Amino acid sequence: MSKKTVGKKDAGRGSRGELTSDPRESAYLLHNIVQGFSIPAFVIGKDHRILYWNRALERLSKIPMSEVVGTDQHWRAFYAEPRPCMADLLVDGAADRIPKWYEGKYETSELLEEAFEATDFFPALGEKGVWLRFTAAAIRDTRGEIIGAIETLEDITERKVAELARRESEQQLFSIIEGSPIPTFVIGLDHKVLYWNRALEQLSRIPAEEMIGTNRHWRAFYAKERPCMADLLVDQSLETIPEWYGGVAKSKLLEDTYEAEGFFPDLGKKGRWLRFTVSPIRSSRGALVGAIETLEDITERKESEQQCLENEKRLHSIVQGFSIPAFVIGRDHRILYWNRALEKLTGLKAVDMVGTNQQWRAFYGKERPCMADLLVDGATDKVAKWYSGKYRKSDLIEEAYEATDFLPDVGKGGHWLRFTAAVIRDSRGELVGAVETLENITGQKVAENALKKRTTRRSGKSS
Repeated sequence: MSKKTVGKKDAGRGSRGELTSDPRESAYLLHNIVQGFSIPAFVIGKDHRILYWNRALERLSKIPMSEVVGTDQHWRAFYAEPRPCMADLLVDGAADRIPKWYEGKYETSELLEEAFEATDFFPALGEKGVWLRFTAAAIRDTRGEIIGAIETLEDITERKVAELARRESEQQLFSIIEGSPIPTFVIGLDHKVLYWNRALEQLSRIPAEEMIGTNRHWRAFYAKERPCMADLLVDQSLETIPEWYGGVAKSKLLEDTYEAEGFFPDLGKKGRWLRFTVSPIRSSRGALVGAIETLEDITERKESEQQCLENEKRLHSIVQGFSIPAFVIGRDHRILYWNRALEKLTGLKAVDMVGTNQQWRAFYGKERPCMADLLVDGATDKVAKWYSGKYRKSDLIEEAYEATDFLPDVGKGGHWLRFTAAVIRDSRGELVGAVETLENITGQKVAENALKKRTTRRSGKSS
């Protein structure tokens, strides 16, 4: 290899391995390196004057390099009036003044010594302003003297807008959950509580600050540790839900959602009935990220249902205990009660009659309305059609009628019955059914008829 060739090959490399020993060549190379950055960057000297202003920064700031290199006006790219950039503070060795200008926005770089990072919004950049993450680092010479500073700037607007949108969405979600009158909590995949709203604070008497960040949400409902339904959903242990919650059902409204009811003796003074619903929370990609559980206090409803059930049992016992034959029908004419006395009178069992609308079978040879049917339909004007000359309004009960008739299809030779039908109304005054009682007065009628015959015969003899 010739000396000429060697000279060309090593023209840019010094004896100690530097890119070049020529200061002019070194400055040129540094210029090209900075210009080649895809990240906006500028370099200032000890006198704060701009040494380099790369093409990426030209595009970001809309300020050409020729306008600012050699000046100390780099602030123009970012601020409306003169003020120090972070690089200026480092050049002056005034790192202690960084909090004054970047309070709550900066941190020490983890990668570089004598470097600081910050994130801020610059409304003068771009059409609607730009979010920048910028890093400034001191530049020292071989003797360790500060001779300048470099500042790089990364446009993170898209990321920041997405982050702010996420935070706003999270805040909105928090506000919705927090303001909901329905007790609610949310857990993540690690089972730790993310949200615990005010309604649940009131129900459980446990403040959110004690629960958020822990996996002890079970404390609100149980005396000892066990999984809540949200835990089972997060673990995808759906097959074990029935083991922990009897009567669980899939929601008819929401997919992958489960509902159940239960009594929690440790809630409140006497325990509370809760209806709880748990749904999965998924990311935009459909991945499971947690679960939300809502709890509805249904104690009053349950107590009311229990009271109704007890009243119904009591009514059933009363009706069954009547020595007088009786039946009750609902608004739809179907039999609700058919007591033992009526079973004995008619020979028809309650098990065959309750739930049907065939009460007529007990009294007539073919289908026709009983008096209770007419009252349920509000058709009192039709009573006369079916019971002409045999009925009257009750003197004792409102909306009740009495009648006496011979029913040849009842019993072996027929029976005389006195029956009374009365309307049944609920607490709101709505008609919900009718009750009909029947008294077998065959013996009385036979005696009356025999007396009439004897009286008639005596009258004939006397005449």
